[in-house]
Amino acid sequence: MKNQILIFAFVFLVEAIFAQQPVFNLNSEKGATPISVVSGQRSVVNSTYAVVVGISDYQDPGITDLRFADKDAEAFANYLRSNAGGKLDNDHLKVLLNEKATVAQFAMALDWLMEVVKENDQVILYFSGHGDVEKKTITQPGYLLCWDAPSRVYLAGGALALPMFQDIISTLSTQNKAKVVVITDACRSGKLAGSSVGGSQITGANLAKQYANEIKILSCQPNEYSIEGEQWGGGRGAFSYHLIDALYGLADNNNDLIVNLQEAGRYIEDHVSAEVAPISQLPMVLGNRAGALSKVDSKMLASIKSGKSTQMSSISSIDSRGMEDEVMATVDSSVRLTYKLFKQALKDKMFLEPVNACAEKYYSQLINEPKLEQLHSTMRRNYAAALQDDAQQAVNKYLKTDKFEFSLSPKKRIENYNNFPQHLERAAQLLGKQHYLYRNLQARRFYFEGFPLAFTGGYNRSSAEQALSYFKQALEWQPDMPTALLGMSWIFGSQLHQLDSAELYAHKATAAAPSWVLPYVYMAENFLLLKKYEKAKQFLEIVDQIDSSSLHVWGAWATYYFNKKEFSEAERRLNKIVTIMDGSFCLPCSQTLLTEIYFLSGRMTEAEVLLKKLIEHDSTHYSYHLMLGRVFAATSRYSEAEQEFKKVAILASEYTNYDDLYYYNMVIVYNAQNQMDKAFQSLEKSLMAGNDDFYYMQEDSDLAPLRKQTERWNALMKKYFPEKFK
Repeated sequence: MKNQILIFAFVFLVEAIFAQQPVFNLNSEKGATPISVVSGQRSVVNSTYAVVVGISDYQDPGITDLRFADKDAEAFANYLRSNAGGKLDNDHLKVLLNEKATVAQFAMALDWLMEVVKENDQVILYFSGHGDVEKKTITQPGYLLCWDAPSRVYLAGGALALPMFQDIISTLSTQNKAKVVVITDACRSGKLAGSSVGGSQITGANLAKQYANEIKILSCQPNEYSIEGEQWGGGRGAFSYHLIDALYGLADNNNDLIVNLQEAGRYIEDHVSAEVAPISQLPMVLGNRAGALSKVDSKMLASIKSGKSTQMSSISSIDSRGMEDEVMATVDSSVRLTYKLFKQALKDKMFLEPVNACAEKYYSQLINEPKLEQLHSTMRRNYAAALQDDAQQAVNKYLKTDKFEFSLSPKKRIENYNNFPQHLERAAQLLGKQHYLYRNLQARRFYFEGFPLAFTGGYNRSSAEQALSYFKQALEWQPDMPTALLGMSWIFGSQLHQLDSAELYAHKATAAAPSWVLPYVYMAENFLLLKKYEKAKQFLEIVDQIDSSSLHVWGAWATYYFNKKEFSEAERRLNKIVTIMDGSFCLPCSQTLLTEIYFLSGRMTEAEVLLKKLIEHDSTHYSYHLMLGRVFAATSRYSEAEQEFKKVAILASEYTNYDDLYYYNMVIVYNAQNQMDKAFQSLEKSLMAGNDDFYYMQEDSDLAPLRKQTERWNALMKKYFPEKFK
């Protein structure tokens, strides 16, 4: 949790007429521009000056450090430096972060404003740090704690009293006749001098009522917490993050290139309250909602929208320091121990097992403890975040075509992903149906149910149809889910050989994730299986345009040349991948394809050396054992070949019948010995065990000797696939 209780953002408009005008100066020249009219009136801002303060790391260890106060302040300063925020330069903008934000430096910056600001100028004050009162004097309005504030006796220095802060604001607005914008992010939880009397809340409440004739934007309701996390800009407050997005133009609902208070308020209310759930944080917006806040820079807005289109929805854990310490002080030692065990179980990823010593067990006990009520929402969120984190990372890596994720063997993927469906379902239950991530979590749950059936083992029609069922359910929850769309395309193409449907879903997947090369890479491979080289080449040329540096694209081109029997060109491209990956990578099956080239070129020793090296690196990759078995069979080492084919069947048996795979591959051994009767018998045993991939058997080069015996082959096919011979 972000260590704060309230973030207050106030837009102060002292003159009634100015309440109708844009207050953020969005200019083409640094510090000055006329701003457009609102409600038929016009206001001219001569220059804009700003002081931005952000403190996360306090000097006194007795003051709880904050996580992202400085980053929030820096982000706001960057906004002011941008075209959208006024292009303020160092002559118009002072930024004080952490140790630079002493009370003396802050006071000097405020004094600078009073010296330079003239009539019709605009002033922006931003403070992000602690606010507190002394518990001995709870009637006073509070302090803004600067970097050098003491942990006790704020009167001793290092803290700016709110009456003085108010006096400066009033001076700027009435004497200097400037337009003043004040944003304070100063009410946070933590062990402070006024903690026992709610010092942060008192400071926030006093800030809220401090000024008249104002527009107010408050991060949350009284007594709510303001949340931060890694998912907001890599580490920001949810309110600060969405407030700046709103000002950049994401809140501009009517596309008039002006963000008014109504639009900004609706934007931050909707986004913040949804994304921090189940914790309650509803921002407040008070004042004239027609008042304009910012003018939109179209190019920057387009860039921001483009970046956000590729982001994955997620929920991250939050820090409850400060509040957690206070709550734990009220419970007995057994509860504290259970809470400690719960947090450790989340860290160790012991979610649902072992039953009597897992996060679920501890959570069920803690959630029924009344004295922990303040922490219940935080616990629920953190548990849900931990449950979905690994699955989220797997999806992210898949969308990024992460080379190491794709180098995992099918067995390792099954082991890594096996618990994802159960974890995602529990996360969805914890967050509830109203949470914005609920549908996303359910979609990912069904996707990972189908994943091992589609991508990590041998195939038959039954498993393909089951995988399709799961992917369809995923798409019912999230129709534009790229990974589920890819799964549909892969099943239709590689297993059911319905290429029209495969191509349809490949296009949908690419539309959902335009920079993702896998949908069209897989389509190229589907057409290669059917020897439709020109169609395959069309897709490869498209992915070249998307990302010609992708190792997946290189591997797909190598497969293309391999299928055309242009082995030297295929080998050249594969060696390029191997060089980059230091000989330990299969993407997509690059190393296996390289050994296939060695095999077909009669370079058996090279094939065997490489395969044994790959198996040493990852003995669970069944494709390595399959190829090594073929090498052994071709070099008359039949018993060794059989042992490798047994390993293949064992490694892939979780989602494919052992007998099916074993007997199918043993055909290779019998072919090598010219024992055709045994080869046909072995293939029939595979068919009896469930092998129903009719189309693949018509193309598999290992079955070519059997297909040459046309009458016998057709009789066997007709026996097991009568519908194909009507």
